[in-house]
Amino acid sequence: MLLNTRRRMLGLLAAAIGTTRLVPFVPRAFAAQTPECFALQPFGEWKGVATNTQAGARIGQVTFANPDTCDLRAEIQVAESYDTKLVVYGDPEGTRLPKTFLIRTDNRLIVKNEDGTTAIDEPLCGVCTDIRDDKVSIVLPLATGALFRAVRSVEMAVKLGDTRECRFALNCEDLRKALDWATQQKATLAQSFEAQKCTPPSQGCFLTTACCEVLGLDDDCFELRTLRRYRDEVLTTTPGGYAAIAAYSLLAPSILEGLPQEERVTRLLSVYARFILPSAIAARFGFNRLTYRLYARLMHELAREFAPDERRPRTRLAGR
Repeated sequence: MLLNTRRRMLGLLAAAIGTTRLVPFVPRAFAAQTPECFALQPFGEWKGVATNTQAGARIGQVTFANPDTCDLRAEIQVAESYDTKLVVYGDPEGTRLPKTFLIRTDNRLIVKNEDGTTAIDEPLCGVCTDIRDDKVSIVLPLATGALFRAVRSVEMAVKLGDTRECRFALNCEDLRKALDWATQQKATLAQSFEAQKCTPPSQGCFLTTACCEVLGLDDDCFELRTLRRYRDEVLTTTPGGYAAIAAYSLLAPSILEGLPQEERVTRLLSVYARFILPSAIAARFGFNRLTYRLYARLMHELAREFAPDERRPRTRLAGR
């Protein structure tokens, strides 16, 4: 079946060759401000993220202690200054987060020390930005950064009135390791940027790997081998190629983390059939512009749905 699918792609690609044109690899606003040098390193649940200008750490999808009663999704982003942002997504079919709801005083942000004592208990929207029907970005109080610097762990909770409290724990020791690493990497990457010696991130083809794993393909399969060669031998030699690779490396893990677990396999299979396999075949036959265009379309489509923050320029990196 897989072989037949690959063969069918040849006909589709042949029809598409005449209409290809180069499009941005990632959303324009994001690509315009993406630095050339980039590095990523996991530290437990945290991921340290560094560019030649910024450093931070993030968890793309926090693990709630009570997922059965909490229909929210959240990510947390911490800058090297320990300024912190919590991004909370409601369920479009369940908990919605309109402004009139968020400003209610019985909605609280609660942070507890490792001994269980309450360190912070403030209105949820003390400082809120980017409020939509199902999303809000919450700038955490400065006292949160002081806790992150000093303790081993904290428990945080988003309390929505009397109906639910979504709790999650954060390992602050891993956070500090991630931020220390990212800060050191930023200085190294700045030197590489000045010397024009940036190299492609070593973390690999995130989305392609995930799709191939779902299909049971190994790490040396045709798709991964071909697209890695395209990345290393073609894309790195084109103007803006390193920026495109860095932007992809920033976006792809966030997209994967944002995929709802119950839809993950179905969505990845769709991505494979619509984008990954056609891109690999195009790259194999030297249709480099088509390969670029297919992956650009993939990133635009998934970024709009699963990584909405990445579409807009940011003045600081509080994660990835």
